[in-house]
Amino acid sequence: MKNGDIKEFLDLLYYGQELLFIFRGQKFFIEGWYKDGKARLVLDNVNIEPFSGYVWEYDAPTMKECADAFLAAPIWDGKEFLQVESEVEWTDW
Repeated sequence: MKNGDIKEFLDLLYYGQELLFIFRGQKFFIEGWYKDGKARLVLDNVNIEPFSGYVWEYDAPTMKECADAFLAAPIWDGKEFLQVESEVEWTDW
């Protein structure tokens, strides 16, 4: 991971904290929250305007389950996040 530590990124992801990053020139944010006793994690590509829906979203009993689902989702050109993390730039733009 460029500009950051992947372990720290993952720790924050498991808490659902808003994280901003760039992958292959595209800007993304991921964030999670709890509502009605359920965890929800969403991923958005901020380059796509106007907003037409999330790139990826997941609901589960815990934020850990949501984060694990995100890490396993083959949404990065058919690969999982940890397979492409060396191309990811953590940013706070």
